[in-house]
Formats: sequence, structure tokens, C-alpha cells
Amino acid sequence: DKGKGKGKVPGEKPPGCTSVVVKGLSYEATEDDLREVFKNCGEGPTNVKLMMDWNTGESKGLAFVDFDDTKAVDEAIKLTETELKGRRFFMDYSKPRQ
Repeated sequence: DKGKGKGKVPGEKPPGCTSVVVKGLSYEATEDDLREVFKNCGEGPTNVKLMMDWNTGESKGLAFVDFDDTKAVDEAIKLTETELKGRRFFMDYSKPRQ
């Protein structure tokens, strides 16, 4: 089922990038699930932040995952389109806050 959905290819990696954004997550996926998925990327995630809806407390299907170094990010980004809890997620580099 290639070609459906928006561009699922990660954009260009910003210099010194140590964080990825994970999109299209199953609403059942937890921060612990994400730690497990990315545990072999470098030393594993240093931080996982699952975005939640303020009103309902439910997952928005979006997470930010931070790593120690850019090599871990290179390994992590290869996991885009991994299936977790019945749904394939896709990833992009997280742009550093200005």
C-alpha cells in the first residue's frame, strides 16, 4: 500500500539532531512501548514524551523521543513504518526549538 498518506519519508536531518518525532502511533501505545522499540538505538532513549489530549487524557498518537547522540537518531529513524500495537508509525527528525 505504497503511495497512500502524506510523505512518510523522513525529511533532512538537522545538524546535531538528537531527537525524533513519532507520528501515527496506535492510541494504545505507551511510553514504555516506545522505550522498548528504540532500546537498541545507541544507549536507548534518554526521554520519551507521548503527547496527550489535555481534555480527555488520551494519546494523540504522537511522541517525541530523545537520544544521547546523533548516531542513535540515525539508527532510530530506520525503524520508521515499524508496527506497534497493530498500527505502523512513521517518523521524522525533531527540529530543535529556536
